[in-house]
Amino acid sequence: MSDAIECLADGTLVFLPERLNCDPAVLRGLTNDEMWIALGSGAVIGLVVSVPLAIASASIAVAPTGMIAGMAVVLFAGGTLLRRAKRARPETWLYRKLEWILASRWRLGRGRLIHHSGAWTVRRSRRLRPALPRWQS
Repeated sequence: MSDAIECLADGTLVFLPERLNCDPAVLRGLTNDEMWIALGSGAVIGLVVSVPLAIASASIAVAPTGMIAGMAVVLFAGGTLLRRAKRARPETWLYRKLEWILASRWRLGRGRLIHHSGAWTVRRSRRLRPALPRWQS
C-alpha cells in the first residue's frame, strides 16, 4: 500500500470523501445547529409550561427545573424523530423541506423556490408530415 496521494494529470484527487465537509452528528443524529435549536425550543416550551406551575406552587425553583426538563424531552424525543425523518436523504433535505413549508404555507421566501403542480412534459411533438427542403417549398 502506498502512502502517496493519487492525483490525476490536472492535479485533482482521485479519491475524495463525499462527506468530508458535512456537519457531524453530535447527539442522537442531530448536528450541532439542530441540537442548539432543539435545546432553545425546549427551554422556551419548558419555561412556558413551568411559569404557571411556579406561580401556583409559590416556588421560583419550578421554572428552571421545567426548562431543563423541557430541554431534555425535546432533545431526546426530537432527536429520535428527526433521525428517522432524515434517514436515507441528502444532507440539506431538512433545510430545503423547511424552506418549502415556509414558502408554500406562509408565503415567506417564495421568490427563491419554484412552485408548480402538474404533469411534467418534455415539450416535444411529432411532425405530421416530413419537412421539405427550403428550395422545394
